[in-house]
Amino acid sequence: MKKCPNCGKTCKPVDTVCPDCGTELDNSKQGFDADQPGPGGTPAIPQAPQASGVPIPPAAPKPPSA
Repeated sequence: MKKCPNCGKTCKPVDTVCPDCGTELDNSKQGFDADQPGPGGTPAIPQAPQASGVPIPPAAPKPPSA
């Protein structure tokens, strides 16, 4: 939970403005480190996109060297 810097009311983590006084809340991530666990407890490392199910054709054979 976070507190409004203006009125001190406890606000929800997803609130962007204080529901009591309307003050804009700071939603920046302080001290975020990419190799530390993210909100779900897993490291916040970008993952490669999933394959779409289309097979990759085999590489073309190399021409014989002279």
